[in-house]
Amino acid sequence: MLQASGMGARVDTSIAINLIASNKYPTWTSAAFSSEKRLELVLSGGDEACTAPASARAAVQAASVQAQTRVTRIGCIEAEAGIRLVDADEAPVQGAFRSFDHFG
Repeated sequence: MLQASGMGARVDTSIAINLIASNKYPTWTSAAFSSEKRLELVLSGGDEACTAPASARAAVQAASVQAQTRVTRIGCIEAEAGIRLVDADEAPVQGAFRSFDHFG
């Protein structure tokens, strides 16, 4: 999506990892996996994502309620190409994470 649009994204890993790991795999919040391993699994897991402008937040939330599907904002789209991972304090998160490839 980002490559095709020429845009970039900033992802707050503290929201993504806590949202996905604790809801989908409750045991991930225990000592079973290190935080680095949880982050690797979350970022390469292929979970669905969508983008919408800030002006559409109310409409997205309404659609979420209607569809009985939880929607949570974990980042934003930016003009600079590439993905920037940040922690809760906006500090860069280092690491090379492969994304899930649905086609190959």
